[in-house]
Amino acid sequence: MSFQIKRIVLYNTNGLIRSINFQINSVNIVTGASGTGKSSIIPIVEYCLGSRSSNIPLRQEILEKISWFGIHLTNLDDELFVARKNPKCENNSSESIYFEKGRNLEIPPMEKISQTTNLEGLKAILTTFAGIGDYSFIPKEGQTRKPGLGDIRKALIYCFQKQGEVGNQDLLFHRQGEQTLPQSIKDYMPFFMGAVDKNYVSKKEELNRSKTELRRLQTLEAEKNRMKGSAFERAHALIAESITIGLLPPAQEMPQSWSSVRNAIETALNTRPKYDIPDRAEYFNQLEKLFAKRQELNRRYSIISDEIFSLRALKSSNNGFALEASEQKARLQSIGLIPIVKSDSVHVCPFCESEIKNKIPTSNNLIFALDGITTHLDGVRTDLPHIEKLISSAQNNQNEVQRKIKDVNSQIYAIQRIDKEIEEIRDIDTKFALMKGRLGLYLESIQDINDESHENQPLIDLKNKISGLEKILDIEEMQGRLDSILLFISQEMSEMARNLNLEYSNYQIRMDPKKLTVVADTERGEVPMTQMGSGHTWMSLHVITHLAFHRWFAKKNLPVPHFLFLDQPSQAYFPPDVKDVTIKDTDSESVHHLFKFISEKTKDTGFQVIILEHVNIQKPWYQDMVREDWWDGKTKLVPESWITSAN
Repeated sequence: MSFQIKRIVLYNTNGLIRSINFQINSVNIVTGASGTGKSSIIPIVEYCLGSRSSNIPLRQEILEKISWFGIHLTNLDDELFVARKNPKCENNSSESIYFEKGRNLEIPPMEKISQTTNLEGLKAILTTFAGIGDYSFIPKEGQTRKPGLGDIRKALIYCFQKQGEVGNQDLLFHRQGEQTLPQSIKDYMPFFMGAVDKNYVSKKEELNRSKTELRRLQTLEAEKNRMKGSAFERAHALIAESITIGLLPPAQEMPQSWSSVRNAIETALNTRPKYDIPDRAEYFNQLEKLFAKRQELNRRYSIISDEIFSLRALKSSNNGFALEASEQKARLQSIGLIPIVKSDSVHVCPFCESEIKNKIPTSNNLIFALDGITTHLDGVRTDLPHIEKLISSAQNNQNEVQRKIKDVNSQIYAIQRIDKEIEEIRDIDTKFALMKGRLGLYLESIQDINDESHENQPLIDLKNKISGLEKILDIEEMQGRLDSILLFISQEMSEMARNLNLEYSNYQIRMDPKKLTVVADTERGEVPMTQMGSGHTWMSLHVITHLAFHRWFAKKNLPVPHFLFLDQPSQAYFPPDVKDVTIKDTDSESVHHLFKFISEKTKDTGFQVIILEHVNIQKPWYQDMVREDWWDGKTKLVPESWITSAN
């Protein structure tokens, strides 16, 4: 079953604990004067049950004194304690959430409270704890709404009636006035009301698998029909192609029956090539050796080329030196025209014998230089033939290496031609393999085709199965089942309306799932709640609708939390200017009857009602339902001692 509330817990900043305890499967009343904090209870519960933001009133004592809010839940088999940090004014929310799950849980002390999950984790935990299984809403084709999942936040729509909602003539459900929420209520109501099959998810997966299989069978069936209609056209084309590449002999005749087609294709599939494909590894090894040899020869050729270049450079240099030295020798040989001076003590001109002030080389010096040049020139002329010989030898070596390179290249080209021939053979083998693959697929597709036509019974059976699953999962079918459920609930709502002597109670009273309101079916047509009576009627219609819904939830053990909050249902009976517990005498009996009625409809049903009430009827039957009495001027939601304390 889904869960009920055992207690609401407040932790103050000093670690002290305030607990508000409730009884399960019964009515629980919290009564007190205005300003005691009754209307803060629903926002606290919503906040602890995963609301994205806090709507807790920002009263000074809550802002300054409360550190954490907690809630203790039970589903009879297990218990769950959740605490969430007071957001105060910080983003109006907090991701600091503590949870503990087990049996016979005690309220954890403040020092134990720390974050153990975040908001998304809390929603998942509560969704599972409420018994909400995997359910995804998928809109019909053409609708713009997004798919979604059933979760705790969608289920809680049925669990709260705040002070401004419980008597609202325009809105029936909690938060119904929020944008997009009315459509969400309509979309997920079949699931929460039990109109969706419990095995919805598994059947949805089964439907998807069946549709995939149907598409496969339909493809095969279409292929069979196409092949039958084309009078062996594709079969003959494949056989002709097999003859062309050599899988079938040229004398092969075109078959005229499906058995002959299968025989011809099987013959082609069993054909083996009449040649052997050489092993390419041996050729690859030879190529690698030849490539290495050519690389070495190219290296040697490069070295010899460098050597020849160097020798030719040396030869050119020597030739230049010899030419320059010969010219210098010719100039110096003219010294023979000058007489030899025997004394170097006086510097005189050799021609006019006049004294020369600056010192000049003597004829002896010039003759000595001429002898040196002649000696060097003779040495160079002696080296040139040797250099010519070295150049000639290097050129011969270069030519030999070049010849060897050409020989290696010829061997490489020869092996590459052989490899190309091997590749051509392999291309033929590949064509054989591809053709055999096509023939194999075609043969598989015609295995079930006989020369006589038979109805495809597996395809018919699968279509019937899909039709049945679609009927179970269809949104309109679910809507039909929902209408049946709501019709059953409307009978109880009508009986409750007569019990409370409401206006239009002599007609059928029901909840309209499309308009999300209560209507009465009269001879003149539907009369919506907005056109019925007064505040007393609107409040009573809210109460009977939600009581009837929760009786159904509990009876069918549906995944909606088994509690209902009603915030001041007696407000319709209070005159505007009354500020104490006095109730109009004319309405006193109606108020008593209302609370007795709620108690009666809650007893032994498996859910609890929590009423936050201004009125405090001093009758034993009423006091038996009171869990918190805040009329003494001291007791409040936040204890007076917390408020007056310095910290």
